[in-house]
Amino acid sequence: MYSRFQALENYGKKQRQQLENSAVAIVGLGATGSVIAENLARHGIKLKIIDRDYLEENDVYSSNIYTPEQCKKSLPKAEAAKDYLNQFTEVEAKVESLKSENISILEDADIILDGTDNLATRFLISEYSQKKETPWIYTAAIAEKGYSMFFQDKCFNCIFEKVSTGKLETCETAGVMREISGQAALKSSLKAVEYLTGQKVEEKLDVVHKEESLNVESSGCPVCRGEKYPHLEEKTGTTAVCGENKYQVEIQMQEGLEEKLRELGKIKADNKYLIRAEVKGKEFTLFKDGRVILRARDRGHAESLVSEVLGI
Repeated sequence: MYSRFQALENYGKKQRQQLENSAVAIVGLGATGSVIAENLARHGIKLKIIDRDYLEENDVYSSNIYTPEQCKKSLPKAEAAKDYLNQFTEVEAKVESLKSENISILEDADIILDGTDNLATRFLISEYSQKKETPWIYTAAIAEKGYSMFFQDKCFNCIFEKVSTGKLETCETAGVMREISGQAALKSSLKAVEYLTGQKVEEKLDVVHKEESLNVESSGCPVCRGEKYPHLEEKTGTTAVCGENKYQVEIQMQEGLEEKLRELGKIKADNKYLIRAEVKGKEFTLFKDGRVILRARDRGHAESLVSEVLGI
């Protein structure tokens, strides 16, 4: 199966064994994360895949590993990805948000791959990486722009701490060219393979759409000095999800909530992971672990709608 890999000048049986003995965590399974997951799975690397969201129609365009049928059923991305990737390697799927309260799920990873769509989660990964000395790879794609960077000694927080997350475009508002997201993911996948086989990986920002690499330097912030980790210490509340005015509200799951949503709304999807229903023109997705994803004007509006409809 791996004969062509082992025939490469810089790789062989030793590197093949190194990859088979490696464990990688991939956070986010959208346009970039799903490509990274497939590439690393085909190398036989053990994967832990983490994603909080469910499939929608646009995921068929963005990714090669999801089917239209899976999207119609609104399956969680992590479980749908696992169904496909299991044929290549050992895969553990986590249908949940990565947050300070469950960050320990990354502990067994030799390296962390970013396939997320928001800076808040990346700051969290960066702080964990700094604290635990676990390298990670940043990957981003928006519109026709793509980026990739390996982090081990340098600090993501230093470089991006002054960026206002509220002013950033999203894949929903600006779109994403699948070829660009694929190229960014391929860059990050190769860096992971190089690192796991003992090769040196440069800590430069690859600007995929311009085919250039930039030197970026850490400024020496409290995170990389080990003085404080604000995102690791912060308790999670309502958070933005990739998509225009799309939010996740964490709730205390109560008996009867699922049935109540079924009675109130027009059911769009109902499976062992979630219930998706339209209530008074608003779409609610209730996960069995106690999360609701919906569209709203802002965080406060999202919380109000959940309280109004579900009575909690």
